Amino acid sequence: MEFKSVTSKNVYAELVPFGTLNPNFNGYNQINGASLKATVAQRDPNNGRAFSNLYSSFSLPAANFQVTGWDIDWANNALQNIDEANEVVVIEIPKNTYGELIDGRSIKLDLPIVSAVTTLTCYSSYYQSYNASSDPSPEAEVFGHTSALSQGLTPNVETPSTNVSFLFSDQIDVPVNGGSWADGYTTSAPPKGYPDGTTDFSFDNTKKVAAATDTGNGLDRPIGVCYLDKGFIVITHNVVRDMMAWSGATTLTGGTFGTTAISAATQVYWSTGSDLTFYSFEKQWVLDVLCQADPGEFYITSNPTAADLNPTVTAGGNYDLQSVSKPVYITEVGLYDSLGNMVAIAKPDKPIEKYYNNPAYFNLKFRF
Repeated sequence: MEFKSVTSKNVYAELVPFGTLNPNFNGYNQINGASLKATVAQRDPNNGRAFSNLYSSFSLPAANFQVTGWDIDWANNALQNIDEANEVVVIEIPKNTYGELIDGRSIKLDLPIVSAVTTLTCYSSYYQSYNASSDPSPEAEVFGHTSALSQGLTPNVETPSTNVSFLFSDQIDVPVNGGSWADGYTTSAPPKGYPDGTTDFSFDNTKKVAAATDTGNGLDRPIGVCYLDKGFIVITHNVVRDMMAWSGATTLTGGTFGTTAISAATQVYWSTGSDLTFYSFEKQWVLDVLCQADPGEFYITSNPTAADLNPTVTAGGNYDLQSVSKPVYITEVGLYDSLGNMVAIAKPDKPIEKYYNNPAYFNLKFRF
């Protein structure tokens, strides 16, 4: 067996779309019915239910001093009224339906409501129009991680950022700068920045960006916050909470929620009328290794079938195929650590021919 140091190696991240809604490419997914459950949580810790701690989990103003200071901190900003949400609706996205992160531009949520129009349609957007996997705005930082901009990075689909976006609906308020929150939304192409992504789905095309501060037209106040890595959407708008068709919801035990108080809703779902669509991805690490067999290397074989060629037999009992001007056929390449332990093995789909005077190259990729 011959050993040689690898020619080069490189480790990098690769985005892999997650979801099979569109048969032409991966990335989008859709869930509905019993897979899309909702729970109402109250801010008041003395309400007799166990969900008030979710306010802190979702970075919503929970304690009285936080509520008091919220309007001061966010005066004349789109988040100003978030503190009015004494009850919120927490919608759970099952973990097995999305990858490492849901793209914050790509969420479309339909909710059943009590109205002549029986469905409330919502779309996600950002307060800063970067074609990134989450909103890098100061508003998003309130509810998520440090934004890419605060880290000195350019926001895109790969850079770490807030992992938050916001939810809007034309049926509550249309964009203050005109158009519709539905503008630019599509499932026929990945959002810009991903493999096969196009400008069709991007803020620099027709996708609407929200106005966080009043520039003369007003503010775009969100109806909810999307937690893209945690897999939750939290409806913070009191009107939306009250509009939802709670009487038609189904409980965990399979019964009808009926006229039970909204505040008691715990993981209820709607058999029809509730749909959630989104694009998500996983991040895989790739180890790229180049193995090179130069001229004058790897011409010895231990394969007993070579004996019929009458080559020179080495002192070790192997066959020197250069002595009869025949090639070796490489059927596998092993990678070893510095102690001689095999850590990986690669097998081509067919034997690779290598003559004594010719090089051979193997570019190996390991994903994990």
